[in-house]
Amino acid sequence: MTREFTRLVVAALCCIPAISIAASDDPKEIERLLAKVRNEPIIFILATGEPNACGRGCSEWIAGEGQFDESAAQRFRDFLAALPKRDLPIFFNSDGGLLREAVQIGSLLRENRMSASVARTVPEGCHLGTPIGDACRRLMQSKRDHKAKLYFGGARCGSACVYAMVGASTRHVDPGATLRIHSGVGRELDRTENFLRRYVTVMGVDPDLVDAAAKIPSRSFRGLSRGEMERFGIETRGVHETPWFVYNGPAGEFILLKSVTYPTEETGDEYRTRTVGLACSSLHPNIRVTYHSGLTGKQGRIPPRILAKIGDSLIDLTTLQVDSVEKSFTLEPQQLQRAIAIGSFEITEIFDQSITKKPSRAVSFSTVGLSTNSVALEAKCRSKSDPAQ
Repeated sequence: MTREFTRLVVAALCCIPAISIAASDDPKEIERLLAKVRNEPIIFILATGEPNACGRGCSEWIAGEGQFDESAAQRFRDFLAALPKRDLPIFFNSDGGLLREAVQIGSLLRENRMSASVARTVPEGCHLGTPIGDACRRLMQSKRDHKAKLYFGGARCGSACVYAMVGASTRHVDPGATLRIHSGVGRELDRTENFLRRYVTVMGVDPDLVDAAAKIPSRSFRGLSRGEMERFGIETRGVHETPWFVYNGPAGEFILLKSVTYPTEETGDEYRTRTVGLACSSLHPNIRVTYHSGLTGKQGRIPPRILAKIGDSLIDLTTLQVDSVEKSFTLEPQQLQRAIAIGSFEITEIFDQSITKKPSRAVSFSTVGLSTNSVALEAKCRSKSDPAQ
């Protein structure tokens, strides 16, 4: 994808330390854990089970078993490219691994509008066990397609795996499975965590997830409760709105981000995330708004008319791009202050009813918490207009 939000996420990957596994700063300890990742690289297979094995009407799924190793993202990209269809769900069973690889896989899940869950995939010829044995790993690596069964009990997605999973458009965590978090390691940990807050916000997840993980010592794990999964928006259910997140980038960027995730009307289990970002234009001392909305598979080539109601202003943002909609426009400070006083602003997508029966949908973005940050944003704009300040 070449859209701005995704481009910025991918560009920032070079800034993330490769390791996000439980470790100290001891080089020997880090190398020991890297060896574990290399010895248990994540395996992707196409699994086929009984009717409804992976959900209603679902008998085929992708399994991701093992650690996110150095080439995990490229292998997953190649795996998807070879599939005849890309609307299959993926089930992870992983204790983590390399953060950079996990985030890239998460971005691929969002690009392909995939769903993700946590479960153990046991192919025919393997025994149900944790972790999977060497003989089973060799069997899974011997070919791409396997007849298999899914088991949710005892399945887990930990550390870096959580950041891969939240990239999916639709996410489920069975009560029998667990999500586990802990802090990362490295001398640039603050920078990494700041990037992760931006990444999860764009994906529709509360950046407090990263703060919660940072509180857990890197040598241990903590399982997330069902209440935390709901509060963070990890499991897609109903409408979830993130708070405004302030991103201070390494190149002096100052961006305010918020996203809203909601179920579509086309199916009972498909979700979309709309994201807005407020920043200063590099050319003009004005507030620049960027709006991004991933379309569902049935909407990808249908051009919606996009209207933003901000304060007392109605702004036409109509544009079309394959797979997603993105538009940037300038906002005057008084328009933003009016929206803050009202308490929200709306962005509506209107589809041509002669092409699709998809109804228009207005999504409201709360401005609660934006007031203080808008002062800093306007100060940034003024400093750009007058570098001497």
